[in-house]
Amino acid sequence: MAPPSPRAAQPRGGARAARVTRWILVHVLRALWLSTMVLTPLFGFWLASSLAAYQNASQWLALLGGLLLFPLIPAGWEGFYAWRRSRHEVPRKQILTRVDRLVLRTLIINGLFLAGMMWLGRATAFRSLAVRGDWMLDGHDGPIASTMRGWLLGFADRFDRRTPEDEPYGKSDEAPDPSTIKRRDDREPNPRKPGEVQPPKDWPLPDEADPKVSAMPESAQTTIDTVGAYLKEQFPDKKQRVKAIHDYVALRLTYDDEALAKIIAHDYKDLPSQQAEPVFAARKAVCEGYSRLMIALGKAANIEIAYVSGYIRDASRRLAGIDDPIKASLQGVLHAWNAVLLDDEWLLIDSTWDDPTGATEPVRSTYLFTPPKLFAYDHHPEDPAWQLVMSPISLGDFTRQPLLSPTIGRFGIVLESPTRSQVTVRGEVEIVLANPYNARMSAYAKLDGSGKGGAQIRCTVAEQPGSRSAITCDLGRGEYEVSMFAAPASNDAGGYTLDYIGSILVNSR
Repeated sequence: MAPPSPRAAQPRGGARAARVTRWILVHVLRALWLSTMVLTPLFGFWLASSLAAYQNASQWLALLGGLLLFPLIPAGWEGFYAWRRSRHEVPRKQILTRVDRLVLRTLIINGLFLAGMMWLGRATAFRSLAVRGDWMLDGHDGPIASTMRGWLLGFADRFDRRTPEDEPYGKSDEAPDPSTIKRRDDREPNPRKPGEVQPPKDWPLPDEADPKVSAMPESAQTTIDTVGAYLKEQFPDKKQRVKAIHDYVALRLTYDDEALAKIIAHDYKDLPSQQAEPVFAARKAVCEGYSRLMIALGKAANIEIAYVSGYIRDASRRLAGIDDPIKASLQGVLHAWNAVLLDDEWLLIDSTWDDPTGATEPVRSTYLFTPPKLFAYDHHPEDPAWQLVMSPISLGDFTRQPLLSPTIGRFGIVLESPTRSQVTVRGEVEIVLANPYNARMSAYAKLDGSGKGGAQIRCTVAEQPGSRSAITCDLGRGEYEVSMFAAPASNDAGGYTLDYIGSILVNSR
């Protein structure tokens, strides 16, 4: 008998390859199907436990919830089904295997749980992942823990997204090409070692407004154009002219709390216009109005000013209309500010936050030409290019970093630990800061961090070797906000004023 020809052997080899491919595909799909039985409840437990850490709730409840999601409820459901089926004289033919039914029941139960979490508070749930998604690694800083932390938080950041409808202040102006602008990274007062970099000498400028601004004749204030022309004539130096514009806006406008309440309630139909002309006439506005008036005055005074929108965290002032202001501070709320181009260098400005809150207070200059890395402590633009740094941080990193004010840069102070906005301790928290210029420091802890009369605990401040200061707070159980303050060492012992420099949120168990 003649051997089969090569042409006759080809179909048999092709059929074998098809069977192997089909076998691999079936088993891969089967593995993926079975993996959902583990990964879905694991994600649900991670979400619930991170939310518990974020809210200072019991992790045991999260663990119990995780066990209910898998395997207790799915296995109990399958057991009940098997019991019901055994009671039939002639059981119906089963379409799915027991394992497939268990997978399907797990997906249904966990899908309902996750849908409920999203319905009750999607933003808070995903924000808890971004802030405390690595809670199980607390106290571990080795290379393995650092790698796992990077994976967890990187994955968590994919869920922490803001939706388009949450943009009442509009989009930022187009950011400059990063390769064409000057950078200030090498001049940032953010030393990694005590004494490495001195506090900036060109920031902040003096708080007081120039009398040419504070006592501007009414005849020069008839329109935006007349104000711009007046400031251009009175301040030939462009940097001083920008300060004059900043001070004028802060002095002329009053923050519109009623408009902010409407924005928080999404009541945009009755919101007063925040464009420059109506704001100039009304003399009150929210942050958008401040920023747009800055732009209009800059144009009238031959200064290029851009509009920037994004998120701010604000632990030092309480935001009207928000039920939990300290948590809102942690996750960020919407805001608008400016950038100004001077000598081919973009500089950052927030005239809203420099507006005095009292009639006798001077206009501040903390947010006038603020070094970008300090500005990034509490401002995060939607367009990363407006951070004006070589390595912009992500929204997740912005949420996780400690709640600091740029004021900390006045004293050359650097927070060394903790390096997160929220930490969990057992009774006592220690905060270590590099303090190379021996600034005076003070701190206190307030229960609940709500600003509504919670119990206040005075913390101790001790000097440590290496020009460091350690703040220690002995806390009871609960959520605390530890607020920190500083003053220059050169101030007189009997009459110095402490400035707020930042907060740490502490869950004490």
